[in-house]
Amino acid sequence: MRPNRKRQSASDIYRVAHRLIREGKGHQAIKQLEQGISRFPHHTLLIRSLAEAYRQAGQYNEAIAKYQSVLEIEPDDEISLNGIGNCFLRMKKFDRAMEYFKRILDTNPDNVYALAGMGDAHLGKGDVDGALCHWNELLKRAPDNIYILNKVADQYRRQEQWDKAIEYYQRALEVDPRNPYTLVGLGDCFAAKSDPDKAMEIWTQALEHNPTNVFLLTRLGDAHRRNGQWDQAIEYYQRALALDKKNTFALGGLADAYRGKECREEAIETWKRFLEVDPNNLYILNRLGDAYRRQGRIEDAVACYDRILRHAPKDRYALIGKYHALAHSDDHSPELESLERALREIDPEFFKTRQGRGRNGHRAVSEPRH
Repeated sequence: MRPNRKRQSASDIYRVAHRLIREGKGHQAIKQLEQGISRFPHHTLLIRSLAEAYRQAGQYNEAIAKYQSVLEIEPDDEISLNGIGNCFLRMKKFDRAMEYFKRILDTNPDNVYALAGMGDAHLGKGDVDGALCHWNELLKRAPDNIYILNKVADQYRRQEQWDKAIEYYQRALEVDPRNPYTLVGLGDCFAAKSDPDKAMEIWTQALEHNPTNVFLLTRLGDAHRRNGQWDQAIEYYQRALALDKKNTFALGGLADAYRGKECREEAIETWKRFLEVDPNNLYILNRLGDAYRRQGRIEDAVACYDRILRHAPKDRYALIGKYHALAHSDDHSPELESLERALREIDPEFFKTRQGRGRNGHRAVSEPRH
């Protein structure tokens, strides 16, 4: 005879499903909950848990439908109202999201989740002041919410209100003195206030507690590069790339540091590595083309410029670079004439300037600035 297995209760199903969700097995959790609801069709905890599982899986319409099922049983269930609001946020339907957050706040103005969601909805609509208003209301009720402290600080930083941003980042550090995100933002503010030494001090402090943080390593590389401290910059970029060899911020910074140190071959090899990750990056193709051209590697330079012009036929820097590359060769007169026509179309006044004529009868074109 088969053993008599004890049937799972609704609580057992709920516990198993949430374990599966924590383990990242969302589809199994959904299956478990659907089977449970077939046995307990009015059990709101199971229905709401299924909605949460759908939401975490990015199945927002299915999640909304299940949250609505809960609301048919419990019309004022704040978790379901908040869940629907968050689904609409993800779907970028900000007005719909605000409807559900408002339903919560009308009866419970202290609900921090609804206040956070309402702020996100305002930000999604481009209303930064509305977002800050709701997030600051949240902070009156939960002053140690580091996530919201950082969000408020970020918005002030983006508005270039450096002192206000610093105030909120420092409040966040009172909650978590080692938070790398906060320290990076705080350092950015001091860098923007023309205090690079303070910025580097903060980023170095952050790195002591987060030595494998690629973002921090790259930030420090950038800071040393801007100060002309090439060796220190190279060291930080290389540490970042040892952790993430395809990081384009570190690759771009490293190439620029090599160029600043006049290590031209190393710069070229690094730009080539960058293009293996992002082969159509027009800015880097221009950089590489210019480097080849200055070394007299005309064919390699023209190949880079041509790659750009296939994607962007009117790219001024590429047209200028190719013009310079071919300008001292009599073999390319028809192509030079074509380039000159293209440049005249982009900048009709250009050839009327002092730089309009070069040696040997060729027009002279100013170097592109990057």
